Amino acid sequence: MDSQETAISLRRNVFDWDDLQIFHAVATTGSMSSAAAALGCQQPTVSKRMRQLESRLGAQLIDRRADGVVLTQAGEAALDYVRTMQRSAQQLESRISGSDTSNTGDVTVHASDGLSTYWLARHLPRFMRVNPGINMHVLRADAGVGPGPDVSITFVPDKDMDSHTEPLGTMHYMPFASREFINTYGVPKSTHDVLNLRFLKLEQYDRGLALWENRVEVVDAYINYAFRTDVSSVLLETLRHGGGIAMAPTYLAALYPDELVVLDYDIRQDVRFWLKYMPGSQRVGRTKCVGDWITEIFDPTNNPWFREEFCHPGEFCDIEVIKPQT
Repeated sequence: MDSQETAISLRRNVFDWDDLQIFHAVATTGSMSSAAAALGCQQPTVSKRMRQLESRLGAQLIDRRADGVVLTQAGEAALDYVRTMQRSAQQLESRISGSDTSNTGDVTVHASDGLSTYWLARHLPRFMRVNPGINMHVLRADAGVGPGPDVSITFVPDKDMDSHTEPLGTMHYMPFASREFINTYGVPKSTHDVLNLRFLKLEQYDRGLALWENRVEVVDAYINYAFRTDVSSVLLETLRHGGGIAMAPTYLAALYPDELVVLDYDIRQDVRFWLKYMPGSQRVGRTKCVGDWITEIFDPTNNPWFREEFCHPGEFCDIEVIKPQT
C-alpha cells in the first residue's frame, strides 16, 4: 500500500468524536436549538456537524421537522452505538483516571508572551526548586510548533466540550509612560496628548479583546502611533526605556513603581483571562500541579491587580500618578 492509499485508509477509519457527541445531544434533546444550548455552541454549528456526520456515514440519521427532529431507523441504530461508546469511555476513565499521579515528566504551558515574560518567569524558579521532576515548556499562545499545550492561559473562554476552563483573573489596562519619557517630553496636558505623544501599539489584539471596546475604529484612526509591534514584551520594554506611552496592565505598576508613571486620564480597559486544561490533562498529577501553581500566582487575594473589580495602582504601590492638568 503506497502513502496515498494509507492516508485515504486512515481518513476512512478516523472519526471526529465531537460529531458523535453532537448527534447524541440532538437525539436526546429532540431539537437542534436545544442541543446547541446544551453544548454551549451555535445552532448553525450543530446543523453543519450533523450534515458532516450523515455524509461520513452515508445515511440520514434524523428527520428534520418544524417542531424538532425525529430519529430515523439508521439514527436509532447509531444512537445505540454512541451510548455503548459512552459507557466504554466512562469505564476507561474510571479505570485510568488518577493512574498518573506523579509530579514528574513534561508539561507544556501556552501563554501570551507578556504574561510569560513579566509574570510567569519571575515565579518559575521557586516552582522549579519545589518540583524538580517537572520539565516545564512555556510557549507563546500562538505557537505553531512544538507539542500542544497541557494547560494554557487564554483570553477567549473555550466551549470545547472535552476541555476544562476556569476563570483566572482580569487585567486592567491604563496608559503608562516611563519617568525618563516624562522628563524628556513633559506631562501630557490632555487625553489628546496622551494618545498622540509617541503612542505605542500592540498589533496582535483581535477585536474581541480590543482595548478600545466598541470605539476601536474611531479611536484607532484618531491616534498617531509612533511605534507598532506584535510582541508584548517588545512593546513593554520600549515603554520602560522611554520610547513612548502605551496601554499596559496595571500589575506592571507593582513591578516597576520607580521606573513607570500612571497616566490617569480616564482611559481604561479590562480584559478577563482563563485557565484551560486540555482534555484529560487535569487528572494527570504533574499537569494538575502546574495548574494549581498558576492559580496560586494569579490569586487576586494576594494580587489585587488581577481582581475582577478595578483596583487603582495608587492603592497597591507608591507609583507616581499623573492626571490631566487643569
